[in-house]
Amino acid sequence: PPPPPPAAPSPKQQQPPAAFLPPPRAEGGADAPDAFVRRIADENSKRRSWRNKLDLSRTVLEGGEVTSLNELACLQAYLTWVASGQIKCEEDGSHHRPCAHADAAKKITAMLWQFAERGDAQRFVARRIFPSLPSYAEQFTCAVPMTRIRDIAHRNDIPHELKQEIKHTLQNKLHRCADPGDMVTCHNLIEKCRRENRYSGAFMHEFETFYKELKEFFNAGGLDEKCHSIAGGDASLKGAADHFMGLKHGGANASDQLGALAHLRSLITSRVESEQYILLFDLELEKYAFVLLSQLAGELEHAQHGSADWWRRLLHVLNLSLKQSELSGIGVEECAAVAREFAACSEAIGGGPSSFLAMRLAASADRALRICFHLTQSLEAAYRVVPSLGQALHIDGHAVSVFVEAEMRTSILFQVSKLVQLVMQEAKRSANLPLWTAISAGTGVGKVVRCNELSEAWTKKLPAEGAIVFCNEAGGDEELPPLVRGVVVSRDLPVLSHLALRARQLGAVFGCTTERPLYEKALAKAADGAAVKLIVEAVGDVRVEPATDAELKEASGAAAGDAKPKPAEKGETKLGKLNVEAQDVMAVVDLADSPQTAGSKAASSGKLESIAEKAGFKAPKGQAVPFGVMTRCVTGKEVDAAVEKLQKALDAKSDGIAALAQAARDAVEKCKVPKKVLEDLVAGLPAGTDRVAVRSSANSEDLEGVSGAGLHDSVLGVDPKDAAALERAIVQVWGSMFTLRAVQSRHAAGMPLFKGVAMGVLVQPMVSLEGCAYAFIAFSKHVVEKDPSSVYLEVCVGLGETLASADQPGTPYRLVVKKAAPNAVKTLSLASFSYGLQDAAGGPVSVRVDYAKEKLSTDQAFLEKLAQDVASVAAKVEDCYGTPMDMEGVVLERSGAREIHLVQARPIVEAA
Repeated sequence: PPPPPPAAPSPKQQQPPAAFLPPPRAEGGADAPDAFVRRIADENSKRRSWRNKLDLSRTVLEGGEVTSLNELACLQAYLTWVASGQIKCEEDGSHHRPCAHADAAKKITAMLWQFAERGDAQRFVARRIFPSLPSYAEQFTCAVPMTRIRDIAHRNDIPHELKQEIKHTLQNKLHRCADPGDMVTCHNLIEKCRRENRYSGAFMHEFETFYKELKEFFNAGGLDEKCHSIAGGDASLKGAADHFMGLKHGGANASDQLGALAHLRSLITSRVESEQYILLFDLELEKYAFVLLSQLAGELEHAQHGSADWWRRLLHVLNLSLKQSELSGIGVEECAAVAREFAACSEAIGGGPSSFLAMRLAASADRALRICFHLTQSLEAAYRVVPSLGQALHIDGHAVSVFVEAEMRTSILFQVSKLVQLVMQEAKRSANLPLWTAISAGTGVGKVVRCNELSEAWTKKLPAEGAIVFCNEAGGDEELPPLVRGVVVSRDLPVLSHLALRARQLGAVFGCTTERPLYEKALAKAADGAAVKLIVEAVGDVRVEPATDAELKEASGAAAGDAKPKPAEKGETKLGKLNVEAQDVMAVVDLADSPQTAGSKAASSGKLESIAEKAGFKAPKGQAVPFGVMTRCVTGKEVDAAVEKLQKALDAKSDGIAALAQAARDAVEKCKVPKKVLEDLVAGLPAGTDRVAVRSSANSEDLEGVSGAGLHDSVLGVDPKDAAALERAIVQVWGSMFTLRAVQSRHAAGMPLFKGVAMGVLVQPMVSLEGCAYAFIAFSKHVVEKDPSSVYLEVCVGLGETLASADQPGTPYRLVVKKAAPNAVKTLSLASFSYGLQDAAGGPVSVRVDYAKEKLSTDQAFLEKLAQDVASVAAKVEDCYGTPMDMEGVVLERSGAREIHLVQARPIVEAA
């Protein structure tokens, strides 16, 4: 059977769907796929007939044995090999009419659609299975199906020998134990009758008609057959089907055919899950769409690039391809959003894209590539188990490889990715954009360590000479081990994210790119364990070169010194001063000069309140829970025991640190907050405050030489009138002293685990406005180029966690603004995040961003003016503090007026 298609819609509001995040690890435990492979192989050897093999698939689905994408992919491979004859079917002595096969297929189909609701990859694999199942149309589920062959075998106008041959090799076999080999038998018999050319036209017509019925039962008809059948049997589709077939066979260009095909698919898409013949027709249309897209992609690739006509044609074809993916159920809303962006860009092309429009195209391409990339990642992980199944079933190794390769490369999104790469390459060339993002410029020397995720660097024994880490993913909240000298990541990250900040603090060079071929080119020069020199230039160039023994030795000396943990007692001097006498809630404005009471973050927020009017911004009127409350409340045997176990594990460098850190956190979160503290917090907030942000303010963060940004939790959207919710948020912030990243950071910096560490809590009214809020992080110094005359800022739609945590793939708006008049603005990138966090009752929600309607992306003057306004505030804050500052805030657009709110500021921390 031909290879089918793709996947499922995703919600508008909620966390981003799994399709747009890194794929999860295999479900069901490490041994689950292997156990499933053994189960299928063992049962297959016992089940000789096609019916029994179909029933095996029904059994494992109904029994809940297919729990993971790996297992679903194995089921797809198994049924494909059965249907194609690579797994032999034979009679087993039982007698079951084809209605038994049809009944099993109907049940399998229903369960596969349930599985498909779990995500894009699940839908993709489920759609690949459907063509391997027999039809369960009404004529095949009746008690005695396929009666035409009985009548044919008893005709009086054919010789006795032929009657017997038809009866024994086809009729009885079908009614006893049907399998796909019967179609071959029928085909051979018809061909024999044609060659002999001595039978009546009536007989041949009946036999040909039966063959068509048999092909329908085995789902073996092609696109033309199905299209003619649809046109003849469904008046609502006849016009569109005839028009498409006229273009297909009339020599129309591929683009016109694809447009007609998309229209036809759009007419049937609502019926795909309820009508099997419509589903199979849709799958055939999608296969042909792949062929057309392959042709169009080749034409565009070899045409002269860059003209306005070339751009319009490319974007038109790309939107048609995204529509195909949408119609298949893959990334439905995301494909639609990206298509709107490309359509808006196409309308604005004019005589050719401007630099700003080229940036829009590059950002849209980045977003589109994520749809392709994350589905590919999921499928690569899913099909990884298939070779083991092939081996267990004694399938030819080459056939297994062909199967896996075909599944990866014959999807619509494979063609989408080729078209999007064309957009990305030409757009970056037109806008003169760098191919890499320099997170931290410089040169790092060390030995290569390859990981899938950056967090895995903590689980590996890093070379004493220093490590240059290459990885596919970074969550954004990782802490870098001290021996890391450089990082290359195959995804983009905000330059001002917490991870980026910590990389610069550690002095590790850091480059990232969304372009997989670029990453793989660098990776090809970095064999695991090889000594290399990683060069990251501020202008966006990354190079990997062999390192000499002398260079490695020099780096090794520095690394060896850094690798030695500093004694905890000496590390205590790094902690901020600590005063635990205060037990009452305090207004942060009264703490501007008292970081020892509730932490540097609370004190800095107080200072922001005091300078806000002078510097031209607004600051939330916050309240602080001082250190003394935490030290009084976070006590007890359970806390002490959990901290002691964690300390021993850290000292022994043993496994299980993550679990022990979580246990310590759990113990802290069982502690209680005094009722008076909760009441005083509410009383001290401005009237009308209905949601607050509850933030950390520890004496181990925002210090000279140690930023600690992003190590601890912030809880957003808390209802302060809900005492239980407010208490949960406070103990969550206290417990975040024991997030793995916070524990690793303190240990790496030589700070104590808990003794002398205290957590104040900063409570601020939420600063947001749905639909009109832009979060920013601004550095009053361009830290990548080390330029104090410029402000570097990153902006996103919605709240700031998107920028700070970097847990969502994509790029922010990146801009550099000169401090001196006329405050020239250089736009480095436009945003491509799929989602923005919006404030809402019950906490922030992720809302899909439509950049086709987003003024920051459509109005260059608006974006640049916003950047200048933020940069002006950043420069004034730097003057007030007397040092380059790292600031986080929100820009609100209210009825044409602009408000800039700063929620926190800290001195920029860079490597010595």
